[in-house]
Amino acid sequence: MNKYKILKGKLTQYHQEHLLSFFHQLKPGEQEKLLEQIEGIDLQEMEVASRQFTSHRIQQQAKITPIDYESMPHLSKTRRKKLEECGLERIKAGKVAVLLLAGGQGTRLGHDGPKGTVSLGDSSDQSLFALQAKRLRAVEEKAGAKIPWYIMTSPSNDDETKAFFTKNDYFQCDPKQIYFFQQELIPTITSAGKMILESQSEISMAPNGNGGLFSSMKSSGVWDDLQEKEIDWVFLNNIDNALVQVADPLFIGFAEESGAEISSKAVRKRSPDEKVGLLCLANGRPSVVEYSELDAKEVIDQMLINANMGIHLFHITFLEKAINSSLPYHFAHKVIPLIDEYGQHVQVNSPNGYKLEKFYFDVFPLAEKMSVLQVEREKEFAPVKQKTGEDSLESARKRLFKNTKA
Repeated sequence: MNKYKILKGKLTQYHQEHLLSFFHQLKPGEQEKLLEQIEGIDLQEMEVASRQFTSHRIQQQAKITPIDYESMPHLSKTRRKKLEECGLERIKAGKVAVLLLAGGQGTRLGHDGPKGTVSLGDSSDQSLFALQAKRLRAVEEKAGAKIPWYIMTSPSNDDETKAFFTKNDYFQCDPKQIYFFQQELIPTITSAGKMILESQSEISMAPNGNGGLFSSMKSSGVWDDLQEKEIDWVFLNNIDNALVQVADPLFIGFAEESGAEISSKAVRKRSPDEKVGLLCLANGRPSVVEYSELDAKEVIDQMLINANMGIHLFHITFLEKAINSSLPYHFAHKVIPLIDEYGQHVQVNSPNGYKLEKFYFDVFPLAEKMSVLQVEREKEFAPVKQKTGEDSLESARKRLFKNTKA
């Protein structure tokens, strides 16, 4: 009970003592589990998040301007060859790693399992994981070197993801080059900034957003491993682009030549109202502005055309800045299972709480410079966001088939 008293004192200090409201009604095993969960929560960090949410600070509107970019179709054959050779040299020297964000589930695609296990064909050989592994191997063969592959899963799909790789013999990759690590979880909160109990013995937890990548890299040992391997560039991408050119040597050469701390691939915005973030400058610093923050007229007036594909190269010196920075939270209003003051489960039909998320692109303003390479959408961007329609499993299949035939 000593642990109980210590934790109750800490919770009281942060006005979260309600988490122990039903403690004495629990079985010994449930009590221990709840205390362990509370011990694993950074109460000071939750206080910061709660303060961000409840303070309703008014942020000044940043001045948004276009960011400079180069267009892939406009690069000469000579320049392309030079950039690719530079990228292959960096890979051969062991200076490049790949980091894949793969914590999502395939629920919206009508698939039961991790999003990466969704297949664009009839077998697991055409799953999103398999497609990326195949492209990674092709680059390795060209460079004559192995590329470390770090895959960030989530607690909800980690076991299934690892089992899928094992079942498929790691898609012919060397198991020793693949490192799985988990995205961290953070409690959900009420509109009053209180952490939510989803049962008498368990606190409601949710993934902390793709911006949680940096703290997860540090806590999992990935950051130490990158430094030990003396990696210079980390190629970051999401699992849901069926056409991503993993560890693209030309892109690596482009980043190396530019001298920028971050290099990003972009596609030309399809229409002013396309629901995609835009690479830009905000008060002169590299940024991503979300589609919800600008209307179509602002996009046209400010000539913002570079849609964020979620494909970036981070230099190791920039990653160090990112890992040691404190990112703001974004609050997603969601339906969250919970119990009432009597410990009874509540029937919830509309959003009643908030998930706390960090976005990785909130670190972009830390960079002095970002270089942008605009590529052809038809060749490199087939996002899988839903089952049918635009940016769907259906449209990605068509685009993948078209590129395979070509």
